[in-house]
Amino acid sequence: MKSIVAVIASLTLLFTGIYIVLMLRINSTPGAFNYPASNISEPNRQAIEKTLKVFQEGYTLRDASKIDECIARTIDTASIFILGTNPNEIFKGKDGAQGLLYGDWTYWGSVKYDIDRLYADQIADSIAYVVFPGNITLDVGKMNFPLQVTGLMAQDEDGQWKFSKMQFIYGWNTNYIIFARIAAYGTLICLIALLALVGIVKWIVVYKGSIEKS
Repeated sequence: MKSIVAVIASLTLLFTGIYIVLMLRINSTPGAFNYPASNISEPNRQAIEKTLKVFQEGYTLRDASKIDECIARTIDTASIFILGTNPNEIFKGKDGAQGLLYGDWTYWGSVKYDIDRLYADQIADSIAYVVFPGNITLDVGKMNFPLQVTGLMAQDEDGQWKFSKMQFIYGWNTNYIIFARIAAYGTLICLIALLALVGIVKWIVVYKGSIEKS
């Protein structure tokens, strides 16, 4: 019985160790790399980068009083649709964009977008698909996570490129998440088995003692 308890205890420690290692790997996973070369004219790329720098400035200053100014310069409020990093973060229209930026700037963390690594693909005369990476340091716990932002940008009548669709994505390696979850289940199962065995052993000892006394 003692050997069985020792084996389960060892498995519990093993799964726990695997879980911790994988969770640490998730937190240190580098962001996206090796984007292909952009397929867009240089003037349009520079114009898009100009918009993204305004967007970055907002995330750097995190001044909620400048939300409307940032939106006016970077987002087409008539067509904007945004998906956040969480499944229930769905934003539409100007009110949605205001809600997203207010939440991000007030509660999310310090965000740095890597605009130099922008990938832009011009799919129509005034429409482009864009992707660029970034990094966030959360306000809570100061944890660092890689990001990717993807979306469609449209050129308005003044020649300014603005977002019409956006999605924010954590740049995690999901393999680490899957195997960390398996390790967590293994830890839980082994821990329950260990506690059950310890309880059974204690019950047997007490039961034998009561028989011997009787």
